[in-house]
Amino acid sequence: MKEIHAPLVSIIVPVYNAEKYLNRCIDSILSQTMTDFELLLIDDGSKDNSGRICDEYSEKDARVRVFHKTNGGVSSARNLGLDNAIGDWITYVDADDRCSYEYLEHLLSKVDEGTDLIISYAVICDSIGEKAEVYPEYRVNETNFERLFVVSDMHWHTSPWAKLYRASIICENNLRFNEMMHIGEDADFLFSFMLITDKIYVSSGTDYYYTCDVSGSLTKRINTIDSELASYRTIRYLVNRIIKQKNIKDNRAIENLGWLVASYVRRVLNSLYYNSDLKADKRIEVIKSLDLALYLQNSKNGLWKEQVGRVLLYFRQYRLYDVMRQFVTSHKNI
Repeated sequence: MKEIHAPLVSIIVPVYNAEKYLNRCIDSILSQTMTDFELLLIDDGSKDNSGRICDEYSEKDARVRVFHKTNGGVSSARNLGLDNAIGDWITYVDADDRCSYEYLEHLLSKVDEGTDLIISYAVICDSIGEKAEVYPEYRVNETNFERLFVVSDMHWHTSPWAKLYRASIICENNLRFNEMMHIGEDADFLFSFMLITDKIYVSSGTDYYYTCDVSGSLTKRINTIDSELASYRTIRYLVNRIIKQKNIKDNRAIENLGWLVASYVRRVLNSLYYNSDLKADKRIEVIKSLDLALYLQNSKNGLWKEQVGRVLLYFRQYRLYDVMRQFVTSHKNI
């Protein structure tokens, strides 16, 4: 039986209706200066020509493996990639993004026996132009872990791309993307990985080119109340664990992590009134279960409607808050 060569890196690309950018993405990966990798293209039930494009690349390059599945979302696609990856290291690329030719080479240059995760940054590409993110470079250990949330913005820079994960950590701890979450699954995966190891290197490199399309931003989509609650509870739990387990004392780090939790509280509050059929008593029950202190502390600005809502929540006038939100929702032009 022929022995299968295990590549150094597995690159996982979830693909869904991405024919506009897919060739550009795949070409940038196959042109890497570091060639010891496999490319896993996960066609998540695309309805355009994405699946055919993936197959064409696999016929031309032995490093490309294609998996076709019914549509299940980006988390299920990434998980299928993890189930089939055989590389020592894992990285992700989104199908509408691209990489510099030295993306892998630069990430791997930071690897040593004491490193389990390499974090780098991106060039943000939008209708205005391209702008590289600027962050300091340093090695993380048990003494300075909190710096990730002070100078590196890891409370929101949680996307799986532009990072290199040691595969054995993922495999041994059965880490996967939560398919029940429709927002925050990236943070869940990253924070869960960080709770296992603090052997991290933060690179100032910007070899990843992120296509910023705010019109279709998932962060602005309001999901069902069950989905938003699942995300809020998961992120709050992980943040509390990180603060305790990593002994985070720095006030700015704690404030930034608090901001992250508060952003999910806000999403739950919006979902209650825009994407929920719960009755008033149930809505108020959900509101009382949230970490409102963090929300009030970290949401200073906003429209007058949110400002009034914060005052009502501060004084625990939950029923008045509910009436106000119901009124505003039914009069969207106010």
